[in-house]
Amino acid sequence: MILYGTNLIKKIRTEFDNATNRIWIAVPFIGEWTAVKKIMGTKWISDNNLNLKILTDIRNDDFINPETIKQFLHKGEVKTLPGLHAKIYIIDNSVFITSANLTGTAFSKRYEICEYFTITDKHDILNVFNEWWNESKNVDSDWQPTKNKNARQSDNDAGNTVGLKKLWNLPESSIAVRNFKDYQDNIVLYNHFLKIYNKDTDRLLPKLTKYHELDAFLNYLFHEDEDKPSHEYLEKQFRKLTDNQRLLEVKKYKSKFKKWIKSRPTFEDYRKDRILSVQNRLDNKKIAQLNDKSLIEVVDTLHTMNSHALNRFRFLNPKNNKLETIKDLFNILLHDSSPIEERMEKCNENLKFFGKSSIRELVSWYYPDKYPIMNRNSNCGLKFFGYDIDTY
Repeated sequence: MILYGTNLIKKIRTEFDNATNRIWIAVPFIGEWTAVKKIMGTKWISDNNLNLKILTDIRNDDFINPETIKQFLHKGEVKTLPGLHAKIYIIDNSVFITSANLTGTAFSKRYEICEYFTITDKHDILNVFNEWWNESKNVDSDWQPTKNKNARQSDNDAGNTVGLKKLWNLPESSIAVRNFKDYQDNIVLYNHFLKIYNKDTDRLLPKLTKYHELDAFLNYLFHEDEDKPSHEYLEKQFRKLTDNQRLLEVKKYKSKFKKWIKSRPTFEDYRKDRILSVQNRLDNKKIAQLNDKSLIEVVDTLHTMNSHALNRFRFLNPKNNKLETIKDLFNILLHDSSPIEERMEKCNENLKFFGKSSIRELVSWYYPDKYPIMNRNSNCGLKFFGYDIDTY
C-alpha cells in the first residue's frame, strides 16, 4: 500500500498508538521531542514490555536533536551506523519504508511517500534491520553534538527548509491537559532511573514491583536517611550528573537503604497489602459496590491523603464529593480506554480535595507494574539523581 500526506501521518500514528511489542526505527535525522511526540504519540512510553530500538547516524549532528536522543536513551536503545540513509519504521508487524525522517518538517511540510505492509516474524526486513543493528555502535547516554555543543532545540531537517509551507497537520501528542501534560515525559525519566537502580541486581524488596521498590527507596532518601539528601531539592535545581555518576550515587545510598530495611523485616508487607486492597476494591467488576467504608479503606492506602489529614476529611465529606461521583470518576481513571492524562485531568477537575499527587498515586497502586508513584518526595529524589523534573 502506498501512503502519503495525511493518510501517512494518520496511519503511522495509529500504529504507534497500538504498539505492544516493538518499535524499531532507522532514520538519519531526528527532530525535536515535541514534534516527535506528535508523530509517535505517547502511549508507547508507559509500556514497559515494548522493545524500542532507534538506529541513526550521529555524525549528522546538525540534524539530530539531542533532547530527543536523550529521551529515547531513557526508554530504550539508540545506536549509530555511519552512512545510514534509509528511513524504516517497524511497529509490531507493520512496516513503513518511506522517504520521511523522524521530524515534524518531514511529516508536515514535505512531499514524502511510503510503502506500507505487514509482516511475519521471519520477514527479510527484520533480518536487514538486525544486520545493521549488529554492525552499529551504542550511542553514549550523555551524547551531545560535536559540531555545536549547544545545539538549538529546533526541529532540524536536512536541506533547504526556507519558505516551506505547512501541508498537513501533525496529530497532537496527547489530549490537551493543563495539569498532567508532563506525565508521560516523567515516566520516561522514572524508567531510565529504574534501569540505573537495577544495574545493582540485588532486589531489596522482591515482594514488591520494581516501581514500588523504587518509590520506597526515594521515600527513604526524603524522610528516613540520616542526611535526607533529597529533601533540600524541594527548592534546589536538579544536579547535573552523568549516568556513571548516578550509578555511583545509587550504590552508595542503596547500601544504606539495605541496612535500614534489615531492621524492618515486615516493611514491604504493608505496600503489598495496599496494592491488593486497592485492586480488590476498585476492580472493574466491583467498583460499583464501593461504599463509604470501603472508600475510606482505599483512601487510607494513599500516602498523600495520610500526609494531609484536612484534605482527607474534605474529600470524604459528602457535601464536597458524592459517593456516586467518586465511583464514576475512579472507574474512568482506572478502566476507561482514553489517554491516561485525559482521565487524570477529568478526576482533577471533578473531585474536590483529591489532588494531582493522589490521582497519580492511586493509578500506581492499582497498576503497580505500569505506572510509578510520582509525588513531591519521589520527584525530589529524581532531582537529587540529576533529572530535570518539577516538584509539586
